[in-house]
Order: sequence, then C-alpha cells, then structure tokens
Amino acid sequence: MKYLLTLLLIISLVSCAREVPPTVENINKIFESKDFTFEYHDKAGSCQSLSFRHDYLVYKSDQPTVRRTISYDEVLRINRFIQDIVNIHNDNLRNENNPYYIIENTAYTTAVFPEYEPKPFSELLKELEL
Repeated sequence: MKYLLTLLLIISLVSCAREVPPTVENINKIFESKDFTFEYHDKAGSCQSLSFRHDYLVYKSDQPTVRRTISYDEVLRINRFIQDIVNIHNDNLRNENNPYYIIENTAYTTAVFPEYEPKPFSELLKELEL
C-alpha cells in the first residue's frame, strides 16, 4: 500500500507543469506544443484566458465561454502582443497587487510581470472580437 501511494505521489509531482523563467526559448517551447493557455490576472484578482488547441481559440472569463477557429492574422496579433509584454517583463514587480500574465501548457508554466502594458489586454480582446 505504501509503495502504491509513493508511486502515485511521484507520478503526480512529475506530471505537474514546472515553472520556468519567461525567456524567449521557454515561451517558444510552450508555443510549439500548439496546446497552451495565455491568462491575464488583473489587480482585482479576476482571470481571463485565451486557450489554443491547434486551430481553435477558447476565451474564458466570467462571461460565457467562446470557442471558435482562429485566423492566421489573429495568431500574428496575439504573438505580437505576447512578445511585447515579454519584452517589458520585470520580475521585481512579482506580487499579487500587479496585473500579470501566465503562459502555460501541460509541461511548462511561466509568469510574466510587465512594467506596464503597451496595449491593454482589453484592446486585444476587441481586436479578436471576443
């Protein structure tokens, strides 16, 4: 019985996504999976997310969930948005009182704390008509 519990614990620890720093290499590893989530956490503690699985985009918030296909132009907009916030990342701002982003898949997760938002997340959502 102890052996089984130990084995289950090891499997659950190994299967958890490990946190990695928000470098270009790490974020590209996450994007290569073509199955990842991009979350926005605001100062009030609410979360909105865009999840991607191959050609589908899923938007989750306190509103109804939206699931639809995504165009190539939209992919470029999203990539540009994520690249901009990663470029202005400041790990010194890492606390729950500042807005931040999480980029994750099943293997890796990384948190991005931008000094400021070059373009607010709400503008990206308007561009994507979500």
